[in-house]
Order: sequence, then structure tokens, then C-alpha cells
Amino acid sequence: MTPIDIFMTSWLRPEFTQRSIEHIVDRTTTGTYKIHVLDNQSSVRTRDPLLRMLDSGVISSVTLHSQNTRCLWGKAVFHAMVPSASPYYVVTDNDVLPPKLEGKDWLQRMVDIMDAKEEIAFLTPQLPPTWLQEPFAADESVVYCKAVGNTFKMVRREAYPEGRYEQSMEKFGDDGMVSQLSRESGWKVAFCRDIFCLHLGQTDNWGYESEEIAMDPRKAGYGPPFRYTPEDTNTFRPPAEHIFTVRN
Repeated sequence: MTPIDIFMTSWLRPEFTQRSIEHIVDRTTTGTYKIHVLDNQSSVRTRDPLLRMLDSGVISSVTLHSQNTRCLWGKAVFHAMVPSASPYYVVTDNDVLPPKLEGKDWLQRMVDIMDAKEEIAFLTPQLPPTWLQEPFAADESVVYCKAVGNTFKMVRREAYPEGRYEQSMEKFGDDGMVSQLSRESGWKVAFCRDIFCLHLGQTDNWGYESEEIAMDPRKAGYGPPFRYTPEDTNTFRPPAEHIFTVRN
């Protein structure tokens, strides 16, 4: 298996970044991968641990951006960062954890799904609340939906050529816009039926310090974070009431 590049965006919350990377290393046992971190002008407290992980070989590259672009990066930046022979790469935020699974790990299972379903452009593990993704159909392995975010999103390179969507991005809606434009081009977007992940931001201020949260305009109109407790700390399977619902 050609190594899959895992791109992680980082802004502050170094404890989240450290925990997410540790979980990737611990829980990705059958798939091969390389971790690349793009940091949005975080503090020294955030950057120094990243550089230590780079020096130790835990991650393969770190890009320290000179300004905080928040989510204004067009996603093709990840496609362009590292040359690779792999047909897929993964994009994730620094506050998401992958599951620990028996047998094939989460990464290899997602690759298997993408190999089998050549019509899918973007695939993510399942993460409540799934109604935000507007699911509309399902089969034995995936739930087809209108949009997915950066939660271990596996991207098919063929479906996302470099520079394709850059002129169409909304300020804070690029994930939804990319999904929409991909579907308009004939591709499908989906999340997994039986592979789950966990959002660490189920806490006060999404884990930011009070002075940090004020720096993020996306959070200004948000309500409190969505919270639930997984039934299993390995698989992150949520309670039944939070499993996907296909609305008629």
C-alpha cells in the first residue's frame, strides 16, 4: 500500500493536536501513512511540540504559516503540498480522534471502501450530529450525504484536481462548497456506516482559552458544542439515538 498523506490543520490547542497525533500513531496499524501539519500562526507553546514531533519522526512535515488564515485555505493546498503516487489523501482538523478497530484499521478500511466505490470523491468516518451533513441514502457500507467536513476526510485526488474550486469558496463554507461542486460534477460524497471518529471539541469554548475563542469569528454566533458520550472508547460508536438518520 502506498503511504496515505494525512494533512492536519492546527491553530492553538496544542493538547488537542498532541492527542490527535498520538491516536493516529497508536490506532493506524495496518495502513501506511505520513502525517503533515499545517499550522496557522499558533503560539510558541503550540509550535514547539510540533517541531519536536518532526525531529523525532512522528510527523513527516510541518508548515508554519506566517498568518492565521483560519479556514480560508482552499483545500487544493493539501493536494499540492506533497507529491504522492497514492490516489487518496486525508484531511483533518486537530481536534478529531480516529477509532481503534480490530483487524484492519480505520485507514485501511476507508481505502477499501474508496477502492470499491469509485464514484465517491470524499469519505469520512461517521460523526454526530449527522443531520448537519444532510444524509439522503445508504447502502451496506456508506451513507450518501450532501457535504462532509475535515474529520479524517479521505479525498480522491482524481475528483479534486489542483486549483479547481479556488474561485468558488465562501469565507467559512469551503467544505460545503467543495462537496457541492464535486456532486455537481457527478461525484458522490459519503460518510461511513460503521467507522466512527470523536470530536474533542465537546467542551467549553471548544477547548480554546477565553481570549483565544474571541479571535475566531466562526464561533461568534455558535451555540454550545454538541455533546455526547460514545458507547465505546475504542470504536467511538455513539449511542443509538446519534447514529445516522436518513431523512425522507
